[in-house]
Amino acid sequence: MLWWMRIRSIDAKYPDSNHDSHVWRLSKLNNYMERRYEEGERNTWILGDAGYPLQPWLMTPYRSVHEGSSRSNFNTRHSKTRNIVERTIGVLKNRFRCLLGARQLCYSPLKVSKIINVACALHNICIHYRVEDLTNVDFQTESLQEEEEEEEEENSSDNDYTAVANRIRNNIITSF
Repeated sequence: MLWWMRIRSIDAKYPDSNHDSHVWRLSKLNNYMERRYEEGERNTWILGDAGYPLQPWLMTPYRSVHEGSSRSNFNTRHSKTRNIVERTIGVLKNRFRCLLGARQLCYSPLKVSKIINVACALHNICIHYRVEDLTNVDFQTESLQEEEEEEEEENSSDNDYTAVANRIRNNIITSF
């Protein structure tokens, strides 16, 4: 297990019916990243998929890019890097099968969030002590249907950060 599959932040208090961008907007990590940005931190980013709002600290892929363009190149690299997140979730769900979508945790939302938090902590302990997975499963990324739905959803962010984030994203693609 590789060190980059450690889970650094988790917020399992919202049910699955909440959209990722809603959970992100209310998260402590988002508030922390915004505070750091306002204090002058300009070289730390989190990668989000197309369902998240573009912010100077949250890089999302470009929409409607032309093949072979620098924006397309950015999206390819962004996707390859984000794939680590999807693989980590796959490893977590494989290690703790009760977290699979086909199963249900029949407990109160508070208890379910504790179960998820503990599973993430145990996952990190397994990485630290190099506990091997006993199963050999090919982990897939999220379903294409879910990704398409997220891409179709428009991010309506009225804050001034979007323009700054676009400039940052454009500066990154010029460095390729």
